[in-house]
Amino acid sequence: MRKIYLTLFFILFIGSAYLAYLKLAFTHSLPKLKNNKFEIDGTPFTPIVLNYIVSWQTNGKDYWGSPTADYGKLYTNKQEAHKTLLSEFELIKELGFNTVRIVRIGEPNIDKELGTLSYRLKINETKDTLISLDNALAYKNYFNSIDEVLKIASQCGLKVILLTKLSPNHVSSNNYLQKITTRFKNNKTILALDLFNEPLYFDSPEKEKKEVYAIVSTWNHTVKSNDIKRLTTIGLEGIREVFRWDPNILPVDFISYHPYEYEPEQVRNEIYWYGKYTKKPWVIGETAIPADNDSITYEKQAQFAKKTIQQTFNCGGIGYSWWQYKDVEWGVYHANFMGILNRNGETKTSIGKTINGTPKPIATQFKNIDIKANRDSCLCLNNYYNYSESDSFRIIGIMVDQKNNPIEGGVVLAWNEDWTHSYHTITKKDGSFELLGSYPFYHWMASATEYTMIRGELNPDTALVHNKMPSINLGKLKIQKLDLN
Repeated sequence: MRKIYLTLFFILFIGSAYLAYLKLAFTHSLPKLKNNKFEIDGTPFTPIVLNYIVSWQTNGKDYWGSPTADYGKLYTNKQEAHKTLLSEFELIKELGFNTVRIVRIGEPNIDKELGTLSYRLKINETKDTLISLDNALAYKNYFNSIDEVLKIASQCGLKVILLTKLSPNHVSSNNYLQKITTRFKNNKTILALDLFNEPLYFDSPEKEKKEVYAIVSTWNHTVKSNDIKRLTTIGLEGIREVFRWDPNILPVDFISYHPYEYEPEQVRNEIYWYGKYTKKPWVIGETAIPADNDSITYEKQAQFAKKTIQQTFNCGGIGYSWWQYKDVEWGVYHANFMGILNRNGETKTSIGKTINGTPKPIATQFKNIDIKANRDSCLCLNNYYNYSESDSFRIIGIMVDQKNNPIEGGVVLAWNEDWTHSYHTITKKDGSFELLGSYPFYHWMASATEYTMIRGELNPDTALVHNKMPSINLGKLKIQKLDLN
């Protein structure tokens, strides 16, 4: 009799657990955008995001998602790698982030000649191997390994923006998009799929706006056909994408901008432009300045984060993301020291887990962020029209539409003779612009969001000296309203 009672108790326990699971599964909804804000289960959600690189590691038989070896350690077995992922994701949550943008594992390599897809697995410090995504079993193992990483993030209370790598020139790339959206349909951990990273740098050959619109329309249709509620985004380098990957023509749910500080206050100036001219929801998908507490102090990095966070929300952004989790050794100072953790010492989480590395002072900026937007505090800084405050060469003109109406917020960009350096500026309310540089300009281009792009060449020898500065007047630059039909 006791055995029968135990059996009945076990059945009831399993049944109750299953009903609880069903209730959880059906009461929790996918992240969505409502009134241009993120929302989860009817509650407003503001993504505070940290970029994190997950690489593939193998022992020759099995393979798994692992913290990138660039963070300082190569993991030789799956259990150790996943244990570290769990600990580091828990720390990320403790530091105030609620989302990770996972880079690399969702980005298969594309053979540009054959159009085939593969991914690279690290075997040891000096050896790696490729696995082709060319059959159902390969895809199953690949997606299962991604799912393991997503479950670790979910266990830590984190949402995930998953970066993919697509190629508009290959059928296999769209097939990949179909498969990944089908495999992770209704996955509640994924906040959004990031369909393409920084086309200014990684899309070739260059495309016209109509072609870009057609490509992204196909991608978005593929996603929505397989997973209708899945949010999509694209990571744009910044203002300079307006010439081809114009943010307002991209049929995705929200735009992710990636501004970096190449010139003084460039990031806050770009954010001002995003807020004024972007017509759909937008977030900062990447930004950072490096700090090693020597060449650049930790305090300066922390203040940069504080100011750009404030500018983002005051200018209408609905999320903010820092690049990246930990310092790396990529051989370039600008890239090496952008982490919120350095590679020194050890850190204990609140439950006593040990993490390699120490949080920099910047980490305190992400706890209890005040995300109340004050649009009156969206700052137009003094150097908005001339970040670098250069004064060696100038081109001027007026940007107008087909009816000679001035265009405000248009972008004019010009290069040196070798196409290695450039400056850009923004047109004013009357359509006028003054583009200043520290060298003579030879090539220029002009556009505005939802308008066509025009370009031309210059001969600096024809410049006239005005107020002691060589100047060229381009006159009226006439661009047309874009017709996407």
